[in-house]
Amino acid sequence: MFYWEKHDHDNNRHCWYLVSVSRDLLGDLVLTRAWGSLGRRGNRERRYPLESRQELCKWLQLIGRQCAAKGYAIKGVGQI
Repeated sequence: MFYWEKHDHDNNRHCWYLVSVSRDLLGDLVLTRAWGSLGRRGNRERRYPLESRQELCKWLQLIGRQCAAKGYAIKGVGQI
């Protein structure tokens, strides 16, 4: 699990982004991306089936770069 937050105090915007990895009922890897605003309802979530651990690494690198480019700071890392 990876967790990022972004705080824009001037515009009173506080956002979060979460990436987790799990297995489905058939044992296949699934990447879950979730995001939203802190203190608000209506969060979003998307799931992506993965073919391999290599594909997982590519996704994590891509998402990490995207979050950093948008000003998110990593706040937590859990066990995968």
